[in-house]
Amino acid sequence: MADIYRNINIIREFNASSQTEIFDIYQPGLISPTDIINSFRYSGFLTSLRLTVDITSIPEVRTIPVDIMAGDDEQAQANQETFNGNAKKCLRLYIRNSITPMVKVADAFLFNQRPYYYLSLINFFTDVGTFDVGNDTVISCGFTDIGNGLLMNEDRVLLLGTVIEKAPTTEGYLEVYQ
Repeated sequence: MADIYRNINIIREFNASSQTEIFDIYQPGLISPTDIINSFRYSGFLTSLRLTVDITSIPEVRTIPVDIMAGDDEQAQANQETFNGNAKKCLRLYIRNSITPMVKVADAFLFNQRPYYYLSLINFFTDVGTFDVGNDTVISCGFTDIGNGLLMNEDRVLLLGTVIEKAPTTEGYLEVYQ
């Protein structure tokens, strides 16, 4: 019996109108909207999730210079000073399922780096190539004010991702649930 696969793209733009709303960005799709057995969903394999960050409403990031030959401790201190010394925005990532209410996974801090930059988010969910998403799981996100306001003016953050969804054939479901 063969499984059914399909590819899904996650595409969401955040801008000044996004405010503090929490957006569901991925939930495995229904196998068939006309399925006689209600609510059967695919399982998802999140293979990529990244942001394109174009924020201009805060000052451009300034890095603390460190000698290329500096030790790990000195480089870590310079990185921490750079992080602490710059204005940033915050995209909060959440996950929930049918048993667990929404919980925060991580905060992704976003800076003004010209002209724009990319930030991988998949690493916030897993340390391997894909993040397996159960058929009752929902991934969400939303901006929160950490002292520098929310997205404003021409700020734009684009979320792009790819999910491979898998489900057994209808006969497979009937065998499992009989």
